[in-house]
Amino acid sequence: MLRGGWATMSRAARWLVAVVATVAAFGVSLWVCGALVLPLWLKSGADRWVVAAGLGVAVAALAALGCASWAGGQSGDSSSGSRERSISADGDISGIASTGDRTTNIQQK
Repeated sequence: MLRGGWATMSRAARWLVAVVATVAAFGVSLWVCGALVLPLWLKSGADRWVVAAGLGVAVAALAALGCASWAGGQSGDSSSGSRERSISADGDISGIASTGDRTTNIQQK
């Protein structure tokens, strides 16, 4: 693992970990359902593996949701305000941006 841990991991590495975790979640849930759990209720092999695949897709979707929120999170180089009432914007602010309780906004034409 990198020296700084998960926080210093590059964006590509985070997405790689997310994809691997999602595929692993699908594979493990497919095998557990198809080989261990479902034979107790479904005797037909074809039916059992179709149901197991459906459950595997559902588990993988949940894993992908969690992994995507982790992998797509803000990195340490994102801009953020340093004070309590500061504003930080990546692009152009086209409207009025206020930073205090008693701020008077004047729009000139």
